[in-house]
Order: sequence, then structure tokens, then C-alpha cells
Amino acid sequence: MLSQLSARLNAQKSFDDGVQTILHDVIAMHGAEYGNLQLPVDGALIIVAQSGLSAPFLRTFREVTEESGCACGRALKLRKPVIIHDVEQDESYRPYRDAAKLAGYRSVQSTPLIASGGELVGVISTLFAQVKQPTKIEMETLRLYSVEAAQRLLVLTDGETIAAHARRMYDRLYAGLDGAAASADNAATAQAASGA
Repeated sequence: MLSQLSARLNAQKSFDDGVQTILHDVIAMHGAEYGNLQLPVDGALIIVAQSGLSAPFLRTFREVTEESGCACGRALKLRKPVIIHDVEQDESYRPYRDAAKLAGYRSVQSTPLIASGGELVGVISTLFAQVKQPTKIEMETLRLYSVEAAQRLLVLTDGETIAAHARRMYDRLYAGLDGAAASADNAATAQAASGA
């Protein structure tokens, strides 16, 4: 399985395509319903790619720091995979339980993408609709793949920083999200003003 994941990733020629390949392949490997990939900017993580997640989720986890009790915040701080078997039972996840319910997940794992030189390149998270514990084989495969993924993303930066790629991808992802929210707010304001 690792050789297939690596071959698919190494076939990607752009940073954005590399990010999307990592995201979709890790979701498929885990059999997860949802996922996201975050990149570091100024000590925080920002979502740059996602699959199946709702707008409220994306707003809640727009920027995550080491102090955040969510899985990705812990993975950022600890620099190792974090698995939350059941978000309803994890006390540190309490502030995020409403977001989890709205998005439709009960379990989450977050794994840092750390290059062989020790540089944190990102965090990949998979989210599961049911309470789930990824298998040891899945997590070992992800551990090995995460180093390869980090290395490949560094190669694909094409002279730009990870942060520059992150900001561009983040702006593109959230422009649609923020635009849709602004349109909905404007429509509600217009409807209220017309007395409807």
C-alpha cells in the first residue's frame, strides 16, 4: 500500500495537486468520511484543503494553535499523531463537540507531516462518522507516508515558502466559503428589510 501511495504522490507536479493527493489518499486509506490538510503559517495551522466538511466546521477550525484542545492542535504541539477515539468522551475536545455534531463525525485522527530534517510541513486529519480506532497497520503506513508526503511537498514548493502556498490555498478555499456566507447574510438582511 505504501508504494502505491508514494507512486501516486510522486507523480504530482504541482504543490496543490500534491496536497489534494495526500488528502484523498489518506482519507481512502482510513476509510474515513471526511478529511482536511492544514499547513503552518506563523506558528498556527490553517486549513488549505478539505473533503466533505461543512462550512461551520471550516469556520471553527479556520486557524488552530498549539493551545487548541482539538486533535490537530495537539498534533501540532506534540509533533506526533493524535487519535481521539470518541470526541464525546474526550474532555479536551469539549469546546469542539458542537462543531463535530454539526459536521457529523465522532472520531478523528491528526498526523503531522514532518520532513526528514525535522521541519513541520503540515497536518493531515481524517474524521469518521462513527466511533473508530484506526488500525495499527493504517497508522504505521501513515507514519511512513507522512515523512514522504512532507518531503514531496517541500520539493513541490518550487522556490516558494510553505506559508506562501498555504495563504494562497487558504484564500481560495475560504473566498468561496466567506462569499457564500456574505450572500446568505445579505439575503436575510434584504428579506428582513422588506418585511417578508
